[in-house]
Amino acid sequence: MSEKRGYLTVGKRRVFCTLFLPEQPPAHWGLVIAEPFGEEKRCAARMLVRLARNLAKQQIATLKFDFSGTGDSSGDSAQAQWLHWQQELAEAVQVLQQESHAPKMALLGARAGALLAAQCAAEHPVQALLLAEPVLSGLEILDELEKRQKIKDAIRGGSSTPSASELWALEQNADFAGFQMNSQFAAQLRQANLQQSLQQCSMDCRMLLLRVSGARKFPPAWQPLLDLLDGHPGSQSQLIKDKPFWGQLEYYESDAVIDPIAEFL
Repeated sequence: MSEKRGYLTVGKRRVFCTLFLPEQPPAHWGLVIAEPFGEEKRCAARMLVRLARNLAKQQIATLKFDFSGTGDSSGDSAQAQWLHWQQELAEAVQVLQQESHAPKMALLGARAGALLAAQCAAEHPVQALLLAEPVLSGLEILDELEKRQKIKDAIRGGSSTPSASELWALEQNADFAGFQMNSQFAAQLRQANLQQSLQQCSMDCRMLLLRVSGARKFPPAWQPLLDLLDGHPGSQSQLIKDKPFWGQLEYYESDAVIDPIAEFL
């Protein structure tokens, strides 16, 4: 396999990406990864690189990139816009298709990236959509971030910081473990809803839904997603009994998430 690194230009933003290609073309599939953001991006980073390398060895071309305002892409998180991230993901799909000449395209969304991947698949049809421990809505993401911040404030023992909503009302950024979120980003994120996006996806799009947890059942809130999969031939749902890859204090190393993704494609 080969790895190529460079920048895509989307609007005026330079987006850093890595292209993982099979040693002997053509690729059977092309897969674009929509990563989590904030703390979860760091936790999942090593897993996603290992995934891309493994897939390239199996004739699956993969594009992994940093959304603007994150990683090695231009800007910082305080300038990030959810709508920009949607544009960047759509552009990444086109670039991978051109570079790999793969006959079939797929999107993988991890955590918050699942919302972006589903939105992209609804607007730019792909043959497969893979969702790894997806967050169900932008509102759920914002609620989780607020709860984590309150826990950290309590552990520090100091006075609590103003809530994110209070800061955004004052046109100030909210700080979530170093990810500076502006009010526009938050407003755009609130509109994201996984189920609504999946309902707009083509029936020809196969779906894989992965739940990574020690639980024995899918949570009740996921039942509408499971019902949606019934309308997409070849779709699957899997419970993976493992530590959540998005909630670790260190890098996640297990292949428990990688293997089902490779097998599905």
